[in-house]
Amino acid sequence: MEGLRALGEKWPGIGAGLRDKLREIRTLEQNWPVVTALRVEEFVRYPSLQAFTDCRKASVKAKAWPQVRESLLRYLETGELPWKQKGWPLPETGLEQPEADQRNRFPLISDLIDIAILEKKPDQVLKWYDQRPKGRFGCPWLDEDAIADAVQVQAPERAVAIWKNKAERLIAQVKPQAYQEAAQYLRKAGLVMSKQNNQAQWDQYLGSLKKTHARKRRLIEILDGLAEKPIIKKDAENHVF
Repeated sequence: MEGLRALGEKWPGIGAGLRDKLREIRTLEQNWPVVTALRVEEFVRYPSLQAFTDCRKASVKAKAWPQVRESLLRYLETGELPWKQKGWPLPETGLEQPEADQRNRFPLISDLIDIAILEKKPDQVLKWYDQRPKGRFGCPWLDEDAIADAVQVQAPERAVAIWKNKAERLIAQVKPQAYQEAAQYLRKAGLVMSKQNNQAQWDQYLGSLKKTHARKRRLIEILDGLAEKPIIKKDAENHVF
């Protein structure tokens, strides 16, 4: 193990190849604790939803998923490396362990939201979404449409607000293509409002948009199309459920 670590330190460029090769060997041996530890190190290097699911698959076989999951989430929240946390259940890999990327600003909100969506935990989705940096143009690195989709049943008002804000930012671009994209999010908002028996509020909201943007002829045409029929009825006719 020490030889592998020294080799990786001497020639960093071959480090990734060493890790891949070692993981292949340990997989063939069904040494799931070491396979999982290698996956965790990759997660620390490049946090992502795919890296998280790779860790889950390996650690389930190692019968260590609950502890590994908790440690991965703690890392995303605080930057504390998993193997330095109390009760870490996995062995060392024999390769040089990565350090937390100093360019990262913890918590890593986007990754935490992606995981909360994957695990179908809308309360956690909103918890981390509410900690996003606030700005005039929103957070382009967050998939707000996916966030609204994830919380629309448990928190319909929040989903509607997210879609409205996204649509209004698009309208502010004053571009026909942006108007069309905005209409997609407005339709989603209208559908949820109608399901909540808020059709009157939806109609009132569309009316306020038309009044505010009365000079944007193309936008008014699109809004008129949304207002022609109740959202639920229109979607039913198009077999959208």
